[in-house]
Amino acid sequence: MFMNPSLVFDIICTVFWLVMALRYARKGMLASLVQIGGSLVGLIGAWRFAVWGSAAVFNRFFAGGFRTAIAESIAAGGAVDLSQIAAEYAGFLPEGFRQSIVEACQRSLSAVLTDNAVVMADAIVQHVLMPLLTPVISIVLFFVAYALLRMLVSLLVTVLGLVNHLPVIGAVNRGLGFAVGGFASLVDVFLALCVIWALVVITGGGLPLLNEATLSGSLYYKAFNLVNPFLY
Repeated sequence: MFMNPSLVFDIICTVFWLVMALRYARKGMLASLVQIGGSLVGLIGAWRFAVWGSAAVFNRFFAGGFRTAIAESIAAGGAVDLSQIAAEYAGFLPEGFRQSIVEACQRSLSAVLTDNAVVMADAIVQHVLMPLLTPVISIVLFFVAYALLRMLVSLLVTVLGLVNHLPVIGAVNRGLGFAVGGFASLVDVFLALCVIWALVVITGGGLPLLNEATLSGSLYYKAFNLVNPFLY
């Protein structure tokens, strides 16, 4: 008899949390405290940078090419089918997500669409493609920024780990490290869930186990979705 996939996922998350907690515990309380602070600052900083940078990256590297291609298609007599355009340029995203953006933009676009192909193309890029693709760009920027910040924190944590070798102070530091390490490891679980959520979105739920249907029953995944930074 096979176990519920959601339960298996929760068990894996719990084992991962315990392993990371023990790892932090060995480094001691001071190192774990720095790890917590650094990880939280890294998560918030990386998220804020990703939110800001995703729009800038889209406008700088993608918007112009999309605008030109769509304008040429419209000028050549192509019909303005927003669903088709969304599927062409963001077809790797879940269909439901694409359609929700298209439906939300239908009314607003009706007021700006004209016979001018360039104006129409610009409106489609800004109101349809930008909302579709900036979340994907923000995911990439988030992990790149977080990885860089995490490297800086890891250097400081390594230095503070030397405190464990001091008499008395080292014993206390190691003992309290078990308590602090449990909380520090939750940040790593959260980051792992960010990666899993990104895979679910980018693959459109096409992976056998990493999809909304499988993960919807997971307690960890439900808790993560309550504070998912990419949905706010």
